[in-house]
Amino acid sequence: SPGGSQNGAVKLAARRPWGRRDLSGATKRSCRGAVGGATADCPRCCQGMASQVAPCMPFQWFRRAGWSVSKGLMAGRGLERRADDLRGRLQEALDALEDSGDEETLKRLSQDLKQQLQAFLEVLQEVERSNATGEMQPEAVKDWLSKFFVADLPQRLAKNLVRMEFEARNDVVTVLSHVVRIGPLVEMDLMYDMAPGFFEQLVEGYAIPEIATHCGLMLRSCAREEKLVRGFLHQNELILKLMKFTRHEEFEISTDAFASLHDFLLNHHDISATYLQENFRAFFNCYNKLLEDGDYVTKRQALKLLSDLLLARKFMKIMLQYIGDDSYLQLHMNLLRDESKTIQVEAFHVFKIFVANPARPVRVHAILFKNKDRLISLLRELAPHRAEDKQFVEDMKTVISKLEALEAPVRVAAAGYTSGGTEPASPKSQGTAS
Repeated sequence: SPGGSQNGAVKLAARRPWGRRDLSGATKRSCRGAVGGATADCPRCCQGMASQVAPCMPFQWFRRAGWSVSKGLMAGRGLERRADDLRGRLQEALDALEDSGDEETLKRLSQDLKQQLQAFLEVLQEVERSNATGEMQPEAVKDWLSKFFVADLPQRLAKNLVRMEFEARNDVVTVLSHVVRIGPLVEMDLMYDMAPGFFEQLVEGYAIPEIATHCGLMLRSCAREEKLVRGFLHQNELILKLMKFTRHEEFEISTDAFASLHDFLLNHHDISATYLQENFRAFFNCYNKLLEDGDYVTKRQALKLLSDLLLARKFMKIMLQYIGDDSYLQLHMNLLRDESKTIQVEAFHVFKIFVANPARPVRVHAILFKNKDRLISLLRELAPHRAEDKQFVEDMKTVISKLEALEAPVRVAAAGYTSGGTEPASPKSQGTAS
């Protein structure tokens, strides 16, 4: 009957959240300002769609329509269509951003890119939620993420950071952080998927103050993943370049670069220990320049990182090689006479390792023996940062007692060895202890 048909239509509309009128209205609202300047009718991205949900719609529309991780976004052809759409829209937004020059256009295109990044981010967040509930299908997610890398999007996003507005840069950082977390869950070898130029783009970003912090955040996100650390350290010239940025004239950039260096060296000890053994001279000759020529902030951060590194169990071989070098000992003896008491205290935490070494090389032993009286006098005047620091007091007593107990090396006593060293040079003088 007419009344029955009408009631049936009402019930059908209630069961189907995507009526023609709702879909049209949603399309108009979500497509306004889309990439490429689509109109309210959105002929570019919505016409001819076989799916009842247009790809330009916000992610929450998918959830209201009954799409879930197990029903579409993470499985089957729905995933493939969604992945292709997200990748294509990001590529289009980046293409437009790269081709634009004037400031107003860049601002508008940056906002367009931000919308695409947020859509991509919502899907990544849904993937992580699905993993928590056990609904994620790893193979489907892996195939989906691979499209992100095949299009070289990580490197392109990093390359164009400077052309984006601040909020869009934040979205790039967040997207990459989620990708790095999700990759290992689906056994995705990110080290090979990340383009070789990606890390270079991030390190070079420290030269541009506007994006330095964003590049640092992405580097430290990568430093959480073991394979990415191996990939980064495999490019030795990059970590040496990163080290140079720790001496940047701007405090924020210098500190951020140190934080990135710290994470790449100390987050995965096995990998970084292998790297340091293979590149010992190249790394520490560059690193010690920070201690010789750096300002107060650089010296303090470099000493703290060096102390953490040498005292970690996995770096035992590195420590023995470092404290066996007499030129490195001379450097830290000079730092004990730095004008800053704080630098003196930080230098002591490295110097004590040279003294505590029971198998000191003859050259190192000779330098300590010849300078022991002045060193003892200097150390007795050194006070900890905190008066209640009992560990510092105990370490100081141990170091002084070992210096007092030093005997002349055999070569000095028997062969008249006289090149064992002189007193440590003042930081203001040009010479060093020999």
